[in-house]
Amino acid sequence: MSTIKGSVGKGGQNNPLDVEIIQKLLNRNIGLLSPLRLLKVDRRVGPQTINAIEVFQRRVVGMQRPDGRVDPNGKTIRKLAAQAQPALEQWTGDSRKWSEEKKLQSLNAQFRPKVSTLLNALRLRGFQPKLFYGWRSVAVQQELYKKGRSKVRFSFHNAQAPSGVPNAYAADIIDKRYAWSESEETQKFWKALGEEAKKAGLYWGGDWVNFKDWAHVQFYPNSALQRVKQESGL
Repeated sequence: MSTIKGSVGKGGQNNPLDVEIIQKLLNRNIGLLSPLRLLKVDRRVGPQTINAIEVFQRRVVGMQRPDGRVDPNGKTIRKLAAQAQPALEQWTGDSRKWSEEKKLQSLNAQFRPKVSTLLNALRLRGFQPKLFYGWRSVAVQQELYKKGRSKVRFSFHNAQAPSGVPNAYAADIIDKRYAWSESEETQKFWKALGEEAKKAGLYWGGDWVNFKDWAHVQFYPNSALQRVKQESGL
């Protein structure tokens, strides 16, 4: 188990090495702290770190009055360490076969509600949208690249927290009746997908000039891809 020598957080000793351990553990549990964003691991205790500790204490530890401090051998540090590894282990297997809820959970916390809104809007228009891909591994991305089904070796689909927990900024959505067929119905679905994606403030692959990725929507413009790759530690 990860250990600290002194207390970290509000009123804590806040030794820089201990702070780094807690910030990394909080980031490994970030999926439990939505809509909080990943902490900057800077070895400094600021409002964001204290807030993340308090949210974790309230949601996971079950403290009605979180104190915003992690003590050595205390309940909070034990829970942080215990939750971190299972949080990573659950994201295994073929991500195409995950449930829709799990695929949604693999998306970045800011991106996720926009995709949910998009799916609901398509259902209201009479379509049967299916979230085909949320997060996918870099290994899968490399295979798609080799087969010519993607133009990039790293995609917004591959974004992750430093711990490896999925944090995707892209999703592929199809109508489960038509998939990628070339029928007139499929074309109507792609058109509706593009319209609703833009209403949700997302970028649509159908607008790309050199490579039409009809099923694809993403949170950021392509110019942000390198930054997201660096943030993912890849």
